Amino acid sequence: MDYENELELCEYNPISVQLENELRVLAQIVETPAMSFFQKLMKKIVVAHGVEA
Repeated sequence: MDYENELELCEYNPISVQLENELRVLAQIVETPAMSFFQKLMKKIVVAHGVEA
Protein backbone atom coordinates (compact mmCIF):
# COMPACT_ATOMS: atom_id res chain seq x y z
CA MET A 1 0.00 0.00 0.00
CA ASP A 2 1.13 3.52 -0.79
CA TYR A 3 0.62 5.35 2.50
CA GLU A 4 2.05 8.66 1.30
CA ASN A 5 -0.40 8.78 -1.60
CA GLU A 6 -3.30 7.98 0.72
CA LEU A 7 -2.18 10.70 3.11
CA GLU A 8 -2.15 13.26 0.28
CA LEU A 9 -5.65 12.20 -0.77
CA CYS A 10 -6.77 12.42 2.83
CA GLU A 11 -5.79 16.10 2.97
CA TYR A 12 -8.24 16.91 0.16
CA ASN A 13 -11.10 14.90 1.63
CA PRO A 14 -13.63 17.30 3.21
CA ILE A 15 -14.85 14.62 5.62
CA SER A 16 -11.28 14.06 6.76
CA VAL A 17 -10.80 17.79 7.31
CA GLN A 18 -14.03 17.93 9.32
CA LEU A 19 -12.98 14.96 11.47
CA GLU A 20 -9.54 16.48 12.03
CA ASN A 21 -11.13 19.73 13.19
CA GLU A 22 -13.45 17.84 15.56
CA LEU A 23 -10.47 15.94 16.98
CA ARG A 24 -8.62 19.19 17.61
CA VAL A 25 -11.64 20.65 19.43
CA LEU A 26 -11.99 17.50 21.54
CA ALA A 27 -8.29 17.55 22.36
CA GLN A 28 -8.60 21.16 23.53
CA ILE A 29 -11.59 20.30 25.71
CA VAL A 30 -9.76 17.36 27.27
CA GLU A 31 -6.44 19.17 27.81
CA THR A 32 -7.78 22.49 29.16
CA PRO A 33 -9.54 21.19 32.29
CA ALA A 34 -6.52 19.06 33.18
CA MET A 35 -4.29 22.12 33.02
CA SER A 36 -6.65 24.23 35.10
CA PHE A 37 -6.96 21.41 37.65
CA PHE A 38 -3.18 21.27 38.09
CA GLN A 39 -2.97 25.04 38.18
CA LYS A 40 -5.57 25.14 40.96
CA LEU A 41 -3.73 22.38 42.80
CA MET A 42 -0.42 24.23 42.55
CA LYS A 43 -2.09 27.44 43.76
CA LYS A 44 -3.50 25.63 46.80
CA ILE A 45 -0.07 24.16 47.57
CA VAL A 46 1.63 27.55 47.27
CA VAL A 47 -1.02 29.28 49.40
CA ALA A 48 -0.91 26.54 52.04
CA HIS A 49 2.86 26.63 52.12
CA GLY A 50 2.86 30.43 52.39
CA VAL A 51 0.39 30.37 55.31
CA GLU A 52 2.37 27.74 57.23
CA ALA A 53 5.74 29.43 56.72
